[in-house]
Amino acid sequence: MPFVPFQHLKTILPDGIPAGNQVLISGPPGSGKTILAMQFLLDGIKNGENGVYFILESNKEALVEQMASMGIEIGKLIKDGKLDIITLDPTDIYVLLDDMEQHVRRMDAKRIALDSISILSVYSATYRNLPEDLIAFLEKTKYTPPISTSSSVKSQMIYTAMSRMRRLNCTAALISELPRSSKWFSRDTVSEFFCDGIILLEYHVLGPAGVTRTLSVVKMRGTGFAEGVHEFKLGKGGVKLVKA
Repeated sequence: MPFVPFQHLKTILPDGIPAGNQVLISGPPGSGKTILAMQFLLDGIKNGENGVYFILESNKEALVEQMASMGIEIGKLIKDGKLDIITLDPTDIYVLLDDMEQHVRRMDAKRIALDSISILSVYSATYRNLPEDLIAFLEKTKYTPPISTSSSVKSQMIYTAMSRMRRLNCTAALISELPRSSKWFSRDTVSEFFCDGIILLEYHVLGPAGVTRTLSVVKMRGTGFAEGVHEFKLGKGGVKLVKA
């Protein structure tokens, strides 16, 4: 099985990530998810793999500025055609997936990041994003029944989206927002079961002493990894593991 390197987490994932895997990067707001996902793409570029960062909120300029504030300059990579940042409209998942495929093909991308699957799940049970067979039925029937927005419908649409993304043949980092002390690894509570790997970021407030940030690999199909909780710093240069 081919692997793609993740140099920023080499001590935890010495072989890298199996090519084509979908990895959930989960954590509360401010834990470093966006930065780690970008570092994943940058490691790919160093390995000759173009990348696309898809955002469902904010905009390209804001993300470039955020990275620059962390000492991560990506402007030249965008100009050279090795990296792109694309804002997608999450209100129609089918159109969004078509747009993702178009940009991946245009860039010949091998790695992608989606920020975030949590936002995608918010729209996953609206009328536009119901399963296609149900939409076809509703459009044909004379007497429209109540439209279910149950958890099973939402789960089906998230599974549909992840299945379509998997067919892009890219290794993917999917960001998920988590409330503090959540018992789940994704806000939607289902993508954690569909994905191949989970990287959990957490921070622990220590009062006046400051904050300790930790990272752990919860699962990673197809490869070994260093288990346990690993401390990291978030500052200039992004996410940096603290050597034990």
